[in-house]
Amino acid sequence: MTTRVDPLPRRALLILRHAALLAVFASLLVFFAGAQPARAAPACGVLASGAAPQATAAVNAACGLIGTPYSWGGGHGAQPGLSYGICDASNGAPNDCHVRGLDCSGMVRYAYYLAVGTDVINGVTTTQWPSSRAVARFYRADGTGPLLPGDLVFFGSTASTIHHVAMYLGQGWIAEAPYSGGHVQVAALSSHGDYYGAIRLYGPGGGSPDPPSGGQYWVDTFANAPVFGSPTSTSSTGTLYQGTNYVFCKAWGREVASGSSFNHWWLKTDPDVGPGGQWVSAFYLSRWGNDVAKDNNGTVIPDC
Repeated sequence: MTTRVDPLPRRALLILRHAALLAVFASLLVFFAGAQPARAAPACGVLASGAAPQATAAVNAACGLIGTPYSWGGGHGAQPGLSYGICDASNGAPNDCHVRGLDCSGMVRYAYYLAVGTDVINGVTTTQWPSSRAVARFYRADGTGPLLPGDLVFFGSTASTIHHVAMYLGQGWIAEAPYSGGHVQVAALSSHGDYYGAIRLYGPGGGSPDPPSGGQYWVDTFANAPVFGSPTSTSSTGTLYQGTNYVFCKAWGREVASGSSFNHWWLKTDPDVGPGGQWVSAFYLSRWGNDVAKDNNGTVIPDC
């Protein structure tokens, strides 16, 4: 005997269909309610308090560069500023020798130059990061809480593989020259997944690593001398050429010696090759003696 199964009444089918549609609609509402929309970038500016006047001036200068074309190698001339870049297809910049603009390190260099009138952060990302001009240094483990506007934030997995730098604005935002074909822009720091750390060039009170007098002391060096990021470093960052050079101040550091000659004093200077604000051993001075650091007039160079 065959059992007869009656189909559901038409009214019941309609009710079930409506219930299914409502369930789908409710699921979509829950999904979109839980999704976090991307934050719209704010207008470029100083987005937090507490930074030094020089740093806030640098932020404003960087904001004045918004829209400037990115150019691989742009901004690395003898003087800071826009310049034609390098055509380098291997770095995604096949046409940048025809583009007058700034790359990431050229942008922060130019912004600080416009702010303080001195070329305080020359070099590329891997030489800007260890700059001895830094008055404070932060790492990924410190988070972004300690950062202030004007801090330079670096990206890379290690110090030797740092590949990008930007200027911090506050509240998690940065000004950056992003990539070939792009323009200087405001972006979220979190848009880069490999934040490495940050340096601060001027303290919140307005202080800088240069001596308060800002004086220059002229000295003669008897040979091309290697310079270093600190008086204790053993990794050279550039070269100070033989001749008459200026230095700012001195600090005690590791010994440099040859035969009976030695010196523990290190002189802060801007080298001919490499970033500014580096250290050269007083061993290379053409006159005076062991552990002496005087300028050409015999004036003792002041402590930093």
